Amino acid sequence: MLLDEKVLSTLQRMGLTYYGSKAYAALVAMGPSSPGDIAKEADIPRSKIYEVLKRLEEEGWASVERGRPLKYKPRRPKESIEERKALLFSDVEYASAELSSIYERHIDKESPKVWLIRGMDNISERISDMMARAKHDIVLLGALYSEGEIDRIKKQMERARKRGVTIRIITRPSIELKDRDIDLVEALSGVVPEIRLYKTPFIKFVVIDGREILIMFSKVTDDVPDVENAIAIWTPNQEVASLMQSNFNMMWDVAEPAK
Repeated sequence: MLLDEKVLSTLQRMGLTYYGSKAYAALVAMGPSSPGDIAKEADIPRSKIYEVLKRLEEEGWASVERGRPLKYKPRRPKESIEERKALLFSDVEYASAELSSIYERHIDKESPKVWLIRGMDNISERISDMMARAKHDIVLLGALYSEGEIDRIKKQMERARKRGVTIRIITRPSIELKDRDIDLVEALSGVVPEIRLYKTPFIKFVVIDGREILIMFSKVTDDVPDVENAIAIWTPNQEVASLMQSNFNMMWDVAEPAK
């Protein structure tokens, strides 16, 4: 069987060994097959084939059909590859965010490490970057959100939760914007198991791991915040972030759990 070297190379970049990539490609072409047939088709030494197939099974690329003879069945390529592509994307995104944070903390050391960010798109992008760097916990305090921002940061919160990050939010039940009202509990509860309610002002604090903080503001007219023209201050100052997190923890104890 003539195997596509580009396909084999791509499979290896997703974590398979050289023999593993050859065995999986042969399985996909052949369907359920015995170890001996796979070894022959993929040109893998028989002394290696059982070890190669065991690893494919453990990593979810193939399953074994017990019987005589023993046969291995490939998992659907789209499922296997899409799953690993999502994991790879998450890892790459995390590495990019972490390295960007390190870079930004060292650039222009003579300047104060405080950045002013204008516009909801830029602010939500920074919040997403912060959440991608989270290792332990994410806390959000306040009632200043836009619908588009919620959709964007929910994706990052889902990824953070899969990494074992704890997420807590203190906010109002809802906010009124110029064009519509947003039920914040309904919008956020799908990905955040711990939401508590408090009559917070129309600002928002985002603290990541007690080491970096973003504070978001907007003009408010008749209890309606002008979210689209919001501005934010971001700093990787650990002292400021940890002080705000201690205040959050104090408010958390007195806030009411969302129903």
